[in-house]
Order: sequence, then structure tokens, then C-alpha cells
Amino acid sequence: QNKNPPLSENTKADIGPKIRKDFDFSVVRSDLNAINEALDEDTQRGTDRIVRAILQDITELEIAQKQKPGVPRSETRLKNVCGKLDKLEKAFGDYLAFAD
Repeated sequence: QNKNPPLSENTKADIGPKIRKDFDFSVVRSDLNAINEALDEDTQRGTDRIVRAILQDITELEIAQKQKPGVPRSETRLKNVCGKLDKLEKAFGDYLAFAD
């Protein structure tokens, strides 16, 4: 099952605007920091590392997704972008695991 349908349907898809909208760096950072403040100190030690990883993953995804207009992504680039999305999904999952 492909979890990245826009890319599988159109390898030329400009996903940059959607990434910037869904993963607005400053909003995500602010929201995660606000949640972290509500957690106890021991939990914060674990979540701080994950928050840094999430923010780094967003930055890496933004760079990896860049594509010249009208040019399809190579299989390697497509795998790279999908890998970054999967890594980001895992990091959010790790963060949410602290809420359980």
C-alpha cells in the first residue's frame, strides 16, 4: 500500500505547497513546544530529542521534494521523498507514544 498517493499518481506533482501548509515549520515547532511545556521534566528529556528530529525531518523533506516544473522525479528521488515522509511519520508516532 502506497501511503503517498499524490506522488504515486503523478511523479511531477508539486508537493511543496502542501508540505509547507501541512508542516509549517514555525507552527509545528510552536505547537510541539507548547505540548512539551505541559509534560513532566523526565518526559521532556525524551520528547525534546524527538521534537528536534521532527523539525530536522521537515527541513530535509522540504529540500528533498524540490523538483523542476514539469520534470518527473526519478525513481531514486521518489524513494528519497517517500522515505523522508515515512521517517517524519515515524517521528510523530514516537512523539505521540509519550502521550499514552
